[in-house]
Amino acid sequence: MKRFAALMLVMILLMASLPGSAFAKAKQMNDDVPVWTEAEVRQYALDYIEGKSMSRLWGYYDLQIRRYMPMATYEALLIDLEWMTGGFIELGSYRSFEEPEQQLKTHVLHLCMEKQDLDMYFTHKNKEDDWEIMALEFVPAEKEALSNGGDMLVDGSRSDLVKTDYTETDVTVGSAPYELHGVLTMPNEASADTPVPACVFVHDFDGLDCDSTLGKTTFFKDLAQALAAMGIASVRYDKRTYTYNTQTFETVEEEVCEDAVSAAQLLKQDARVDSQRIVVIGHGLGALLAPRIASEADGVFTGMILIGGTPKSLLEVYLQGNEAAALSDEERATLEGAVRKPAGFKESKAREMTVFGRNGYYFWEDLQYDAVELIKKLKLPTYVAQGKQDPIVDEDNGRRLYAEKIGDNMNFMTFKAFRGLNHMLMNDLTVNSQGIPEYSVETHLDTQAGRNLSQWILGLYMTQEE
Repeated sequence: MKRFAALMLVMILLMASLPGSAFAKAKQMNDDVPVWTEAEVRQYALDYIEGKSMSRLWGYYDLQIRRYMPMATYEALLIDLEWMTGGFIELGSYRSFEEPEQQLKTHVLHLCMEKQDLDMYFTHKNKEDDWEIMALEFVPAEKEALSNGGDMLVDGSRSDLVKTDYTETDVTVGSAPYELHGVLTMPNEASADTPVPACVFVHDFDGLDCDSTLGKTTFFKDLAQALAAMGIASVRYDKRTYTYNTQTFETVEEEVCEDAVSAAQLLKQDARVDSQRIVVIGHGLGALLAPRIASEADGVFTGMILIGGTPKSLLEVYLQGNEAAALSDEERATLEGAVRKPAGFKESKAREMTVFGRNGYYFWEDLQYDAVELIKKLKLPTYVAQGKQDPIVDEDNGRRLYAEKIGDNMNFMTFKAFRGLNHMLMNDLTVNSQGIPEYSVETHLDTQAGRNLSQWILGLYMTQEE
């Protein structure tokens, strides 16, 4: 506890040791120091806890404090906090108070931690033209009850944080005979002189439109807007099985991969897009196929985000689904053997079979690609994201299985489970009697999940100046 007390005093001592002029000068701040609202403070806390853009956060401090508190000390405080309090769970209650005589304002934000909850005291100048941070203190606090896992930023409300400084334009993805309607979402700040990161969205199973509309949800539309608000472009498009729903495609290459590669080329040709930060974002089936897509895109993709995915093969996924109950014992034995030893499952045998309503070649062709081996070979920065309450792919078959199969020393991998969120990183856990979500409640992408994905993309290949 002595170490904890010493840690809590660090910022206070820094303030006390500063010359009086440090509090009198109002023009020492960076031009980008924000006006500190509750929403901004909550986002600051989340960015700091996740170690995101630390130089930017440190730059919000008063110049004199930065002279006495080097960047290394600022970062070390976070390491000590994690050691003493355990992992971060979520943000809690909020209050604030002002000190008019000192022209200061303090925000008190509760942090729910694994071992010991904290109150974060965030103090800044409270002047019309000066909002620099003066102190950041973490004080042990009584435990608060956890929420249901919803949005942590502003009590579940999205309206205070949604920005509309972007433009959406209709585009065409692919070529004849399979042209697809798509939407290019581009931040208004993007230009040839200031190119922005960009993403291609790849759908889950079933025929889905460009917004990935399921019931009352529009996952891809939400995601595009969340990324755009953080300065990231994206392309989303109608899935081929949505537009050409009377046709059956022989392989997932035709059904999914070709269009994702086409969308990547569309971004590459746009001068407003930073070619060093083009990311494929796969959801469900799209996550399963993302490594294959990246490998076929001639180096266009420089990162991958896999949401609600699994490293298993397409055939293995189907074998674990409800449709597998209709298989005969002989069929099941053959297919399970193919999963265990793909080389023993011959193309000629596959073409003779009808499997889950498709020619067996559909699954044979997919078995020629091992997602885990592709991830290891590509070595692209890869972010595996999953809702902890995902009813479609649980953590044992998703995030944890990726980590187990990929193994140690893969420092290009990032893993994140979002508490209380579902297959689409939304806070809707309703399911039918079979445990299948119906998406009958109008729900949106969790704001912090969107911010978290955005921050990861923005951090790709970031230069020292950024």
